[in-house]
Amino acid sequence: MGQSMKKLADRLGSKLLTLLVLFVVIIIIFTVWAELVGQTFLNRMIITTIGEKLVLTSFLAIGSGFLMVSGKLDLSASTIGAFSSVISAACLSYWGVPTGPAIVIALVSSTVFGILNAVLVSEFNFAPFIGTLAMASVVRGVAMFVSVSPLTGQPMTVQFANDATRWIADGRILGIPAMLLLAIIAFIVYGVILAKTEFGMKIYMVGGNPHAAHLCGISPKKMTYMLYANSAFLAGVAGVIFMSRQQYGDFSALGGNQFTGLTAAILGGVSFGGGSGNMGGVFIGLMLLNSFDMGTTIVRFSHYWTTVLTGVLLLFALMLDYYGERKVQASLK
Repeated sequence: MGQSMKKLADRLGSKLLTLLVLFVVIIIIFTVWAELVGQTFLNRMIITTIGEKLVLTSFLAIGSGFLMVSGKLDLSASTIGAFSSVISAACLSYWGVPTGPAIVIALVSSTVFGILNAVLVSEFNFAPFIGTLAMASVVRGVAMFVSVSPLTGQPMTVQFANDATRWIADGRILGIPAMLLLAIIAFIVYGVILAKTEFGMKIYMVGGNPHAAHLCGISPKKMTYMLYANSAFLAGVAGVIFMSRQQYGDFSALGGNQFTGLTAAILGGVSFGGGSGNMGGVFIGLMLLNSFDMGTTIVRFSHYWTTVLTGVLLLFALMLDYYGERKVQASLK
C-alpha cells in the first residue's frame, strides 16, 4: 500500500508541475501579446475579473472532480445548477418564500437529483454517461415547468428583486468578493478532504480498483451515492450564485460551465479512469482556462479560434492522461 501511494503521489506531482509550467507560459504569452497591441493583461481589475468568472465553474469542477477520481462522471451538473437558479428565483418571485428558505429549497431539491443519479448508476447499472445525460434532460424539463410564467403560460427567465441575494453576488470581505473567497475555501476544504482524510483515501481506492476497495470493506455503492449527492449540491450552490448575480433564474443557465469544469478537472490531472487527481490541479486548471479566455478577449483574438484552442488544450490534457495511464500500467507489470 505504501509503495502504491508513493507512486500515486509522484504521478500527481508530475502532472501538477506540468500544469504549472503551462499556466506560467500562457501568462507570459498573453502579457507580451497584450503589450504589443497596446493593452494590459495583468492588473488588479483583470485578476479580479478572472477570479469572479472562476466562481461559478469552481463548484461544478469540484463536484465533477471528486466523481471522476472515484471513476464516475456527471453530465447533469450544469443543468441541476440551472434548475437551482430557477427554483430559488421562483420561490422569491412567484411564491413569496423568504430568501433563506428559498436557498435551502434550491439546495435540497438539487441534492435530490444527485441521489437520483446515484440510483440510476448504482441500482440500475446505467453507464454514468448515459444515466446523468438522461437525468439532465429530466431536470431541464422540470426547470422549464417551474419557470412557466403565471401570466403567459410559457417558460421564461424568472425575474425578481431581492437585497439579500444582491449581497451574495456583490458582497466583499476585506475588499475581496465574498463568493470568490467561498470558492477558494471550498477548494481548500475539498482538497484537504481528498488528500488528507480516510474518506479521500476511499475515493482513490474506489476509483483505482472498486473490487479491491470492496474487499477492503469499502462500499463503492455508498461512495457513489455520497459523491453524486455532493456534486448536485455544489451545482445547486452554483445556481444560487448565478441567480443572485443576475437577479433571475434561467433554465438554460450555466450551459458552458459544464464543459469548462470537466476540462479543468482533466487538465488538473484527474483521470477519466479514476484513482488519481487532486483539487490543487483542478484549481490551477480552472485558472489556466479562465486566464486563457480573458487573454484572448484582451488581445481581441477571434472567439471561434479561442474555442478551437480550448479544445486543443483539452486534447493535450487527455493525451497526458492516456500516456500517464500507460506508464502506470507498465510499471505495475
